[in-house]
Order: sequence, then structure tokens, then C-alpha cells
Amino acid sequence: MKWHNINIKALSTILSSLWRLWFFVVFVCVFIFFIPALFFFTKIRKNQKIVCYITQYWSRSTLFFSGVFLRVEIEEGLDKNESYIICPNHVSTIDIPVILAAFPIPILFMAKKEYSKIPIFGWFYKHNTIIVNRENKRDAYTAFVDSITKLNEGLNVCIFPEGGVPHSSIKLKRFKNGPFKLAIEENRKIIPVTMPDNKQCFPFSYFKGRPGFLNIKIHKPINLDNSENNDVKNLNNKAYNIIFDELTDYENRQ
Repeated sequence: MKWHNINIKALSTILSSLWRLWFFVVFVCVFIFFIPALFFFTKIRKNQKIVCYITQYWSRSTLFFSGVFLRVEIEEGLDKNESYIICPNHVSTIDIPVILAAFPIPILFMAKKEYSKIPIFGWFYKHNTIIVNRENKRDAYTAFVDSITKLNEGLNVCIFPEGGVPHSSIKLKRFKNGPFKLAIEENRKIIPVTMPDNKQCFPFSYFKGRPGFLNIKIHKPINLDNSENNDVKNLNNKAYNIIFDELTDYENRQ
């Protein structure tokens, strides 16, 4: 029985590793396919909104050919004439393609600068995300100003309010105030997003992971018309509680 369990664990590790490798190959191949269009609309005929839509197709194709399928629940229809600030929980490197694939609106991410150093991909990343170094206050302020510009250009900005991926034992890390200050200053609605399955599908351990279905819930936008929502702390807590409660309910249903 002991050897049987070891063999099953070893087989699971091998299959997970092979699938992760396949995911990477698909990601790169689809990226190469879209490079001409990405380069054209990034460098020659600059149109960041079109680039956002291209990255949606890139993400959807990558997930599909990797055997990852989304079950998306949208609590309330989104107005394509509005610009939102999207705040999801952050658990995995697959979070970004999942968000891009799930939303029908153009999304730009605020993300850390480390990925901009990757050859070829880094060039695209540098020109089509709002790069921030959270350790540098000047960089953080510049990212804040850039976010305002992008919102005014009709783009939607996605900010992971936890500030990074927390330890796997943490259900939901306390949110930072940045996205909520931005929402109040620019009078933009916050959209909380709950992703309960990404951690199991694509954990940081390379030897774990699986294809399959991922649930994602796009919550009703938080309107700032309510006077309580015009306070940064209250808005932060409201968004946090929405996602935390949804994660808890999901765990209880399993």
C-alpha cells in the first residue's frame, strides 16, 4: 500500500510537470502568433485599447489549448462606456490571463517591473502595463498618475490590492489603500473579483497543477454614491469583505 501511494504521487508529479511545460509552450506559441499585431498597435499605430483586446484573445487561446476553462459569473452587466478599477484576489501567476479572458472590457494591469526584463515579452510588457516599484515612493506616485491617464483614455485598470501573492496558507491578505484612493479621487467604481480555484490549478510549486474548470465571480461594481464608500478605509473594507465572504462560502460548498 505504501509503494502504491508513492507511485501515485510520483505519477501525479510527472503529469503536473508535463502539463505545466505544455502550458508554457502554448503561452509562448500563441504569443509568437500575435507578435506582429501586438508590435503594430504598440509601436507603429499606437492603440492601447486594441492591444488590450488582442491580449484577451491571447489569454483565451492559451487557456483553451491548455485545457483550462472558465465558469464566469457576472453579478451585474458592465457599462462599456465606463472605466472601472478592478480588484481581484491574487493567488497565482495564472491570475492575469484568467482576468483578461473573463472580462469583456479592455483591461490594463498595474504590475511589478521584474517581468519587463524578460527578452521580447518584456518589451511588450513594459509598454502595455502600468509598471510600479512599490519600494520606491516616486515610482508608486508615477504609477498612480499613469493609472489616472489610462482611466481617462477609456481603459480599465486592474490592481491586485493585496500587493502581491500571499503565502498559500493565507486566504486573503489585507488590502493596500492605493486602488481605493484612486477610485475616490477619480470617482470610479471598484469591481471586486473572486478567484477561488486558481491556487489549486496553478500553484507556485512547479510540480503541482492541473487543467480543468476555474470559477470566477465578477461582483457588482461598488458605487461611490454612498457616502460611506467615499472613505478610503470603508471602501477598502467593503471590497475586502465581499471577496473574503465569497471565498468562505465557496470553501463551505466544497
